[in-house]
Amino acid sequence: MRLTILAALALVFASCNGNNTETVSYYQPPFHYTSTVEPAQTSPFVGKVRFETMSIRLLVLKHCPDNIADIDASQAVQAANVAKSKGLTIETIGNYHVDKQGQTDSIAWGEKVSLDDLDGLQRFISAQMKVDAVAGDTIIVYTIGHGGGSGSIMRLGQREGVMKAIANAAEENNQETLWWQLSCHAAAKLPPISILNERQQELFSMTASSPANKLSYFNTQGKQFAAIFNAMAAKSSSIDPNGDEMITADELSKFLIKGFGQERGELVFAKSPDEPIFGYNGLANQIPIRDRNGQQGDYPRNYIPLPRR
Repeated sequence: MRLTILAALALVFASCNGNNTETVSYYQPPFHYTSTVEPAQTSPFVGKVRFETMSIRLLVLKHCPDNIADIDASQAVQAANVAKSKGLTIETIGNYHVDKQGQTDSIAWGEKVSLDDLDGLQRFISAQMKVDAVAGDTIIVYTIGHGGGSGSIMRLGQREGVMKAIANAAEENNQETLWWQLSCHAAAKLPPISILNERQQELFSMTASSPANKLSYFNTQGKQFAAIFNAMAAKSSSIDPNGDEMITADELSKFLIKGFGQERGELVFAKSPDEPIFGYNGLANQIPIRDRNGQQGDYPRNYIPLPRR
């Protein structure tokens, strides 16, 4: 039996090493790594994932017919473009005239609208939030137009209604959102963040161009945008003192105070001073939490999972 096995092995060896030997080679493809992940299917909320720590999209909405609004809008867009050339990940996704129905081509003076008549605007903003969306980025909704001490802003009604429309869109898209408002008496009848639900409070923050009892002036906000964007592009300690590449409400407020005065800096509103506004886009924050111990929940972004022993 042993001789039979040895003979068989000899035949196999000969067939592999004889004159008729066929050499077989194996190709192992190289391994490539990329820091950009494209999903297999397009999500209705997030189109791509990038691992930059700061990513911003700018959406400009003009609710008055004045040509000066176009100038302010252009200054904000220019500030974004300059900062982009310096390395900041920022895109302008729209520059529109709007009314209560959303985008409009009309530049005529509009009539007053009621508080609750903003469904069209909310749908339009929500649709824009999906444009070139990146997981963990911040969208700045920059509104430009006339406002009054009664809390009303031209074409859109009460500020409270506009605030809720933007916050609703932020919640629908799970989108970190900063509402930057340019209007006279910009803080008049502006509700506190606490009126929003818990999820909206985590996603939504806002800043106003002037206190309730003062006018705002056109041709002013572009300089503020430029200062903020350039500081972020340079990763300056002036806006990020602890160097964690995340800008909180308190850090933004102090930056505006130093550059544009105490009054301007105090007009930054968020859930809390340490609430992240820009830069909450690290890789760790993109990893979904899967609860293996209990019922799956909707966890806040600062949730720290602790496994049971």
